Amino acid sequence: MKDRFTIELCANASGDCKVKPLLVYHSNTHRAFKTHKVPKKNLNVSWRANGKAWVTRQLFIEWINICLGRIVKKYLEEKRLPMKGLLVLDNAPAHPLALDKDIVAQYSFIKALYLPPNATPLLQPMDQ
Repeated sequence: MKDRFTIELCANASGDCKVKPLLVYHSNTHRAFKTHKVPKKNLNVSWRANGKAWVTRQLFIEWINICLGRIVKKYLEEKRLPMKGLLVLDNAPAHPLALDKDIVAQYSFIKALYLPPNATPLLQPMDQ
């Protein structure tokens, strides 16, 4: 069986702030969840659907505005840190270059930094 999914992970450098992963599957609900009546809201992932199980620009921006921004803001407030966030991204097609324009105003403190091509496995711990 060729069952495919994509998962996007995100955490801060120290590892004490982990963002709910984005999981993209080819259907809205997995067959096992239907059989056992498992609600997606009980899962520890943000479940999204795409026919090819790829993260698209729209899904990525939605995840930032709904999930990432809220968690980062709460973390910074709890730790009494300045409202500044840096999102380090590789050059995947789902990571839009003009990301700052797509982030909602309340999370505008999050800035995107793009790694040079082919440097991701060397520099980004989540990809090692």
